Amino acid sequence: MRRSATPAPVASDLPRPRGRGGQAALLIVLALTAKLAFLAVLQRPLGCDCSQIWALPGDVRLNSRTVLDPYSLLHLIFGAVLVKLVRWKRPDWSLWTLLAAVIVSGTIWEIVENLPVSIAMFGYSAGDPLAYHGDSVANSMADTVIATLGAVLALPLAGWLVALIAVAGEVLLSLWVGDGFLITLWRAFGN
Repeated sequence: MRRSATPAPVASDLPRPRGRGGQAALLIVLALTAKLAFLAVLQRPLGCDCSQIWALPGDVRLNSRTVLDPYSLLHLIFGAVLVKLVRWKRPDWSLWTLLAAVIVSGTIWEIVENLPVSIAMFGYSAGDPLAYHGDSVANSMADTVIATLGAVLALPLAGWLVALIAVAGEVLLSLWVGDGFLITLWRAFGN
């Protein structure tokens, strides 16, 4: 009896780096340049003068100043979920176009997140240990890299698995530092 040769699952369903790679790369460069200019106008610090690249949950004064912090997990989730949603709606988009969508969307998020009006909308009291005062340049650029990493890691995964990981990450961060997407939305719009 002869078995049918069913090939093992391969990466053939992943997007190819074809098509308008040059245009996508230009869009990525323009988005990152705009973000850097925006952060410069807001006079955000380059980084943290603390000699650390990671802010631990117990030292919240370093959040959004060091390269990485517990909120990096939110950016990883954002990139993963966004790329799955875009890929679902636009399965014909190339890898470069998908990455450009994630990076441009992440840049928009970072710009909105760092607007003084957005910071004020979160309604933190002066003594709140979670008080957010805006990102450093290093943190903001790392957030974009982390979102892109989340997108790349999510591409070969099933959508339901990415959704499950996103929910688990939200719960983990909420329990770990008492903050996350939902708590932030509640803080911004629920008061």
